[in-house]
Amino acid sequence: MICFNKHSVNLSRYLLSILLLLSLFGCQQTKLVFTEEKPAVTPTFNQLEGAPQLQSLHSQHQQSPTTESLPSLTPSKQQQDTVRPELNLNTESWAPEVHLLVSDFTLHLFPASPSKLNYVELVLINSDKPFNNIDILNTALNEHALWLATQHQISCIESLLIRAKMHSISIKMACPAEEIPQSLSILAGSWQESAFEHIDIDNVRRKLRLNKHINAYSGAEIDKVWANIILGNKHPYNQALNNQDLQDELSLSELSELQQEIRAGATWHLFMSRPSNERVSEPVQSNILTQEDLIEEARILAKQLTRAPNISENKNTRAPIASTNFPEKNDTKRFLNTHKTIYLIDAPGAVQTQVRVGYRLPLSASSSSDTLEHEFSSSHPLSCQLLADWLGRSFSGRLYYDLREKRGLTYGIYGRCFDNPQSRTLKFYGNTQLQHTGAFVSGILAHLQLTTEQEIASAELSALKTFEESKYTLTMQSQYSSKIQYIKQLTLKRSSKDLANIQNQIRELTDNELMQMSQSVFGEPPYILLRGDADKISGDLRDKLPDWHIEKIEP
Repeated sequence: MICFNKHSVNLSRYLLSILLLLSLFGCQQTKLVFTEEKPAVTPTFNQLEGAPQLQSLHSQHQQSPTTESLPSLTPSKQQQDTVRPELNLNTESWAPEVHLLVSDFTLHLFPASPSKLNYVELVLINSDKPFNNIDILNTALNEHALWLATQHQISCIESLLIRAKMHSISIKMACPAEEIPQSLSILAGSWQESAFEHIDIDNVRRKLRLNKHINAYSGAEIDKVWANIILGNKHPYNQALNNQDLQDELSLSELSELQQEIRAGATWHLFMSRPSNERVSEPVQSNILTQEDLIEEARILAKQLTRAPNISENKNTRAPIASTNFPEKNDTKRFLNTHKTIYLIDAPGAVQTQVRVGYRLPLSASSSSDTLEHEFSSSHPLSCQLLADWLGRSFSGRLYYDLREKRGLTYGIYGRCFDNPQSRTLKFYGNTQLQHTGAFVSGILAHLQLTTEQEIASAELSALKTFEESKYTLTMQSQYSSKIQYIKQLTLKRSSKDLANIQNQIRELTDNELMQMSQSVFGEPPYILLRGDADKISGDLRDKLPDWHIEKIEP
């Protein structure tokens, strides 16, 4: 017979009750304790004790070989305005020879690649208007690339890559010399009316729907809302994307019509690598195309692509794109958040707040002829770039140093200048925990204000210049990144003089000129967009930013 001690049973029940109560208390939500505001703190750039003294990049450039000692770049008789990074002689050799083959088809011959592969890239550019429904075409072209990989036996087919932007579409391959004719045929075929006949259109629609759900789930929807706020929903860039009706009912005929419509009014640019000058064995030499051979292959491609596309008259499936003759006036008032409004996307249950702070800048000084003569106002293209990097470059930018390194309010905060043919915007972005929301946003605003009141220290200005020059040099030393920069220059209709002038202006920049930039941009309230739990963060925002009005906005 088993006996139980009455006291031990009662004790067990008592302990069990305590455990249940503790678990209930543990389920209670901890009250948020919001972080206090603090004054802005700027970084110091003191020489580290014992660190070696390095020669400045500027001094290295002055001691670099003269132009005569560099490899000769013999220009073609038909050579147009070539984008050459004339400032840095050590990176000048990347510049291409330019051959205008027909009025809307240009061949750009780049220096030979160290890998001996020919980097063939076909780029369609339209600087005057954005490509309509480029998100749909990008998905379709990538689906087409998968189909091509199953149809062709050439070794370089797996290198096929599509890169689509609002004003440019690039299809490129890296091929050995003997496969260049086939690669050019593949690139041309990707733009024929029959290009999409063999793709799975249902899969294209599924991918478009999936992208929409991924963006909604991941919080990427904030960038779509940001574009509507900063540019307005009638801006050509916002009209050219996210045509939901077309995405849901997309057919092969509509896709083909869209592709041919995008070609209208655009210009073709073919990038190729010049043959290597190195001696090779005779059997190998017989497979290498000469420069004249490459030009002739490009002429054949030009004839195929410059035939007028057959565009259907049926346009019922697509929303009309807004007029792209967007005014470039030096009228900054209409771009300002004069009412001090914080736009808030309510995301109940969110554990962090996504933050976007920025400005829309005018475009009146975007042409190369104005670059040197124009003062450092908000319309100067360099103002956008330098302010983004001064405050928002990772690890050494002011915002990262203060809000991340010193205060721990975020894992990262960054600045970026979006310089496009029809808009220029400056954006600072990052995420923060709910309890840091008010302190994080007010900290960003404090730094914007500080730049308009206090000149930058000489050591910090030197660090900014070094960053800009190093970024430029690294870009020019990579074929991949330099060609991306080259496409951007072509898209913006900027010349080699403009590219070099900007680097010279950075080198000669003074602390007073940088303050002039910041005063012209940061002297007015920025646009602010947040995505977070409105019930939890609204009170903190009102306490720390009493002059700002909070307006909820739907994604």
